Amino acid sequence: MYKIILILVLIYIAYILFFGKKRGQKEEKNSLHEELMVECAACGTFVAMSEAVRKEGQYFCSQTCAKAKK
Repeated sequence: MYKIILILVLIYIAYILFFGKKRGQKEEKNSLHEELMVECAACGTFVAMSEAVRKEGQYFCSQTCAKAKK
């Protein structure tokens, strides 16, 4: 009886060691996402679109660049 339980525990541990990491890597890849980068109209720096400041149809990397470009 103990041999069967020991064998099952070893099989479970082997499964976690070999297949557990692959599953974690897939989840990590899915959590990373690509985002569109836009160029600042004033200084030329590339910034993520979600972080860019939009003014008069142009994208800027910061409020400072947006104010400087008039």
